[in-house]
Amino acid sequence: MKKATHSARKTWWFVALGCVALALGVVALRQLRLPPPAPPVVTPPASAPEPPRPITLTFVGDIMLSEGVGKVAKLHGVPYLFAGVKKQLTADDLTIGNLECAVSTRGAREEKTYTFRADPALLPGLRKSGIEAVTLANNHALDFGRQALLDTLANLRKAGIVSVGAGVDAEEAYRPALLTVGEQRVALLGASRVLPTDRWAAGEEQPGIASAYDPARLLEEIRRVRPNADLVVVYFHWGRERKLSPERYQRLLARQCIDAGADLVIGSHPHVLQGFEYYRDKLIVYSLGNFVFNTRTKSTMMVQTTFREGKLQSATAIPCTYAAYRPRVATKAALRRPLLAFLRKYSFGVTVGADGVLSEKASR
Repeated sequence: MKKATHSARKTWWFVALGCVALALGVVALRQLRLPPPAPPVVTPPASAPEPPRPITLTFVGDIMLSEGVGKVAKLHGVPYLFAGVKKQLTADDLTIGNLECAVSTRGAREEKTYTFRADPALLPGLRKSGIEAVTLANNHALDFGRQALLDTLANLRKAGIVSVGAGVDAEEAYRPALLTVGEQRVALLGASRVLPTDRWAAGEEQPGIASAYDPARLLEEIRRVRPNADLVVVYFHWGRERKLSPERYQRLLARQCIDAGADLVIGSHPHVLQGFEYYRDKLIVYSLGNFVFNTRTKSTMMVQTTFREGKLQSATAIPCTYAAYRPRVATKAALRRPLLAFLRKYSFGVTVGADGVLSEKASR
């Protein structure tokens, strides 16, 4: 009997010890305070890259900084001449014009009716006014000979202005300038179909102008640069002075350039405005006329274009008045309306809206 009682007590003791151990284990686990399990890692899907932002290019016509224009520029500064269009020329991404004068203190005057030579000290003011690039392919870049042309090239580089259409030899004269604008690559070429003599044309070892009388080399340069550029622009000096419509060869040459890969063709030289045309959805501007020039011009215009990924998104003609060598945006409807009506009349299948927006007429 005593043995049985002793056994029972022993069993009870072990049971009690087990309960105590279990209780202590629960307390210990609570004190550990283990962190909750981490949530599963979720990788967000890769988002598509943002498309390049649109870029705005502004085109203006003939600019010269000689004679009366040069005198006013020296007195008041070049930005004074461009004050009425400064907003448009500086708020865009790139402004391109035709610089129709030599910029040098050297050289002998050519035997021709009109010769223009400007002071190199004026070029920084031109850059400050918003002109970032110019074509020199025209009938005045060699007015004071080859040395003055070489000076012009060097002076433009020093002022931070890109130039095309002229060079130390044919290779440089025809070579496109490849510019990074925003995230897009813009190739700019210049060529002239107006030269006083064939001696002005650039040769293999001769400074001069890119000639478009035989367009073969120009077209080859367009084809060559096309794969390396998002946008190809050709700026011509062509046509007949004071004529309001382009010559037949101009329309053919513009189309040849577009067929070769150009996205936009711009023209100057007639000293008057001419109209527009679309070909294969590409815009042709036949003449921008004078912009800052030593003439009695009463009106001019800028053409502003917007491109995204090399595609033309919009094009707008901006009418300007002109007085005392100073272009100004025409804000009054009474001044804008006649110029826009003129552009409609002399364009080919192009609608020019009251706001200046250009669009191709739908074919019937």
